Amino acid sequence: MSLIEMIVLPMLMGGIGGLGHILVFKDGEFTFPRKFVTENGETHYVFGSIKDILIGIIAGLLSVLPVAESVPIWYVVYISLVSGIGGSSVITRKLEQSLERTKDYYLGELARYRLETKSDHGSTKHNEVNPVDDVEGRESQG
Repeated sequence: MSLIEMIVLPMLMGGIGGLGHILVFKDGEFTFPRKFVTENGETHYVFGSIKDILIGIIAGLLSVLPVAESVPIWYVVYISLVSGIGGSSVITRKLEQSLERTKDYYLGELARYRLETKSDHGSTKHNEVNPVDDVEGRESQG
């Protein structure tokens, strides 16, 4: 198998798969990369749909690289195309799962605390955040 068939073809098919991902899963809405500056002066870059194509290219190459020497060319084309389509979906799903676990962890941590009014002087309230056990203990004593 030549270098083109082993590296360039899977990357090309993975990129086409990335475009297919945009058409199928994002209703064909292609967004261009852009740069924006926040109110604080921080510069952020948004890759837009280019990220799906790049992920498809990488997924297409990585999916067939270990077996490219031992399989027929049609298999390389097929697997790299399918990997390009699904590559962004897999990464997005993993990120969503990680975000969900992080959210659950912090919600669990927040549930351990309660806002407690310490004093009320005129129109100003002074509040503290204390562990639930401490607040419930004081409420049962008072």
